[in-house]
Amino acid sequence: MLTLLFRKMRSTRWMVLCLFIGFLLAAGMMSTVPIYMDSSLQRILIKDMQAYQQETGEYPGEYVVTKSVPIKADNAQRRSAVQEMTELVDDRTSRIDMPQANKKIIIYDDYMYLTTGKTARVKVIGMTGLEDHVTFIEGGMYAPGQQPDGTFQVICNEECLKTLGISCGGTYEIQNSFYTSAEPLYVTVSGVFRQSSENDSYWSETMEPYLNAFLIDYDTFLGDYLDTGVTTLGSADIRYSFDYQKMDLNDLSSITKTIDEDFTIYPANDLRFSMGINDILSEYAVRAANLKSMLWILQIPTIVMLAFYLFMVSQLNVEQEKNEIAVFKSRGASSGQIFAIYAMEAGVLGLVTFIAAPFIGMLLCSFLGVSNGFLEFVNRTGLSVKLSLDAFIYALLAVVIFFITTMLPIIPASKLSIVKYKQSKARVVKMSLWEKLCIDVILLGGSLVWYFFTARSIKRLFADGTYVSDGTINPLYFVFSTMFIMGAGLLFIRVYPYVLRLVYYIGKRFWTVPQYIAITSVARSQGGRERFLMLFLSVTFALGIFSANTARAINNSKSDRIYYSNGADVVIDAYWRLENVEDETSYVEIDMDDFQNLSGVETATRVLRTDVRATYNGQRSDVDPTLMAIEPGKFSQTAWFRSDLLPVHWWNYCSALVDYKAGVLASRGWEEKGVQLGDTISVKLSGNDSIDLTVLAFVDYWPGLDPTEQVEVNSSTSETAAKDFLVCNYNYIRKLTELQPYQIWLKLQDGATSEQLYADISAKNLKIQRIQDSSQMLIEEKTDPALQGMNGALTLGFVVIMLMTVIGFLIYWIISIRSRTLQFGVLRAMGVTFREVISTLGWEQLLVSLVSIAMGFVIGGIASDMFVPMFRTMYDAADQVPPFRVQGDPGDYIKMYVIIAIMLIGGFAVLGGIIRKININKALKLGED
Repeated sequence: MLTLLFRKMRSTRWMVLCLFIGFLLAAGMMSTVPIYMDSSLQRILIKDMQAYQQETGEYPGEYVVTKSVPIKADNAQRRSAVQEMTELVDDRTSRIDMPQANKKIIIYDDYMYLTTGKTARVKVIGMTGLEDHVTFIEGGMYAPGQQPDGTFQVICNEECLKTLGISCGGTYEIQNSFYTSAEPLYVTVSGVFRQSSENDSYWSETMEPYLNAFLIDYDTFLGDYLDTGVTTLGSADIRYSFDYQKMDLNDLSSITKTIDEDFTIYPANDLRFSMGINDILSEYAVRAANLKSMLWILQIPTIVMLAFYLFMVSQLNVEQEKNEIAVFKSRGASSGQIFAIYAMEAGVLGLVTFIAAPFIGMLLCSFLGVSNGFLEFVNRTGLSVKLSLDAFIYALLAVVIFFITTMLPIIPASKLSIVKYKQSKARVVKMSLWEKLCIDVILLGGSLVWYFFTARSIKRLFADGTYVSDGTINPLYFVFSTMFIMGAGLLFIRVYPYVLRLVYYIGKRFWTVPQYIAITSVARSQGGRERFLMLFLSVTFALGIFSANTARAINNSKSDRIYYSNGADVVIDAYWRLENVEDETSYVEIDMDDFQNLSGVETATRVLRTDVRATYNGQRSDVDPTLMAIEPGKFSQTAWFRSDLLPVHWWNYCSALVDYKAGVLASRGWEEKGVQLGDTISVKLSGNDSIDLTVLAFVDYWPGLDPTEQVEVNSSTSETAAKDFLVCNYNYIRKLTELQPYQIWLKLQDGATSEQLYADISAKNLKIQRIQDSSQMLIEEKTDPALQGMNGALTLGFVVIMLMTVIGFLIYWIISIRSRTLQFGVLRAMGVTFREVISTLGWEQLLVSLVSIAMGFVIGGIASDMFVPMFRTMYDAADQVPPFRVQGDPGDYIKMYVIIAIMLIGGFAVLGGIIRKININKALKLGED
């Protein structure tokens, strides 16, 4: 049987290769879920830990246990307390599966004071492992034990010398505040040290606790020092520094569980415990679950198409081999034996896939790690990926699922005898099973009903602007959008033959021979492979369009929010100098040319933003509105704004401020207060007289201004009110008021970089208080692992779908041509020229491939318009300024057009070559036989 298996695989090597590619892509994509999740969470962890260190000044992996020792305890009790504490902490930390960077035990005598020189309180400290983490700038390390002259050698840091007024090499008298009548002790400063490395986690607590400390040999402290009888051991610390960058996230749950237990166990043993990052670690279980869920959700359409692809290839393979299967059956082979041959074939492919898939998953994760957007990659360090047991488990799961998918067409085929096979070839299939069951209607109807109720629910949630998102993607968006696309694709291939017949009857007087053959061939195909290909092409391209529009909408939403909030590419708050003139203080205006002439700047403009007192219709506004004064001409060339946010292009509003300098653009809230066009709003800037402005228009949005902003008006009840805004002409305001500090908004030239701009600002020594760089904020946003994973997964899914489309397209046409050798031979023998045969194929390509692709674009566009707007539920209602919108990128469509062109041209060239090699005489002889 093995010989038969390998002979069969060799004879159908191209189909086997296509199946193998499908297996690899499917299992490889599923393996990316655990690999990417571990890698991205590792990146999140490191970034959060670094942020924690910057905010608190504490090393993130610091694990600290503290013991207070009673003053009245004797030395045996003191030593026992330290020993018991050490044993307990060693036992607890051994349960934490995280590499240890450093460990030290610190024991303190906090009750000493210096009696010679500058009287001051000092601490005497014993610390383990000290000698490996200090560099001496004067003197050297202490000698252990009490010296022959009765002194103890100690070391201290540079700041301690200044604090205590001592010097290296000096001997000083210290006294315990509880034993003032006892003989004093004498210590000699043998050396002055600094920490050997600025980034040494051994000194995670910094040098601050040691500004008045003498450090003594640890064993000497517990021995000779305590034995003097005039010293104490007041407290002890055990400090572990865990290397969080090397933590295996598979151990995360056990680590957090152990640390949570420590917060109970240590207090029960009269110990204090702290690990500041425990809350961060606890959040990771939730973040890991969300990330895994998102990656699974994003792969739903691609996995469905991979299953469909494998089923289609397997079906085509079986169709091609049905005659051979029937011969086996007639020669005594059982259905089980035939099934076993194909199962062994799929099993061999599955075994190789199981071994290779996790490594392919690692390669695919490199795409996810450097993804900067949909079908966009940047030259940055990718994710640090590694294999895990989960990757192989996911690969095995994929192999099992797709093995079953591949074997489904084999089951009915293995039962065919030679008689049944010949009968099935002669039988005309009038209606497929899915048509009888109305699967297309069920899928379409179910998805449309769900869409109707969900869209209405979302609209209701956003109506009052209070919707709060949990930041996750609803998986049903992908499930029902895929159902809609599949249902629409099935409906298309159901009605398409009838449409073709109508086209045929309308133009039957005019059809040429190639057109007639092509139309009748496609129109009469009820259960044939043409329908498989048409469904495959329409659904794959529809999913490609949907994936592209989903990714673009989410990415553009983040980009739009950043640029809208800032208002321009770069917003600068410069340093304004004050000067006194005739006992009056005023600002000195900055030189705008300095900013206009910065490297990479295309245009620059002044923008004054300030809160003002406003009066309208004889009453004062409850909340002081924001006044934005602009230079209309320059502002329109500099600011960023979406053209769909206002009824007419926003430049027209700028022009109105030029034509009527005392005019003002008011937010929609003013209209709700009863203000009408032509009414006057009086505004008063701090320290200036009131200015009357005439309302020229009401606007819902304006660059840099948030129409949904709320401010608190009653602290006791937390009542809030909307903060309105006004936009007026800066030059008009400037004439009537004192100079106020304004912002400088910059638009950068195409290709200009932030580094280029910053370098020129530094070179010209411009004084900057704050700079808001939209491009850098967007880069920071795009490095978020969740967004990166979404872009990478959608890009990967799109590429895989397109690759499957090309392979599936070629498989279909190659099998189609080879199965029609006799037909083309007869046509050539009847006088049909080679050119007309090629023309027939061309028309078939048009009627099958191009029409299916066009329908894919239509279905994908409709699905995008329906389902992509639902993704706005990923964000809070208050954060959706400007509003979420669906807008395809022409670049995505161009990429698909290129793929289509390559697919069709390449496929046509292959088919032409196959037809050219057809032996007509052999084909005719075959017909006679």
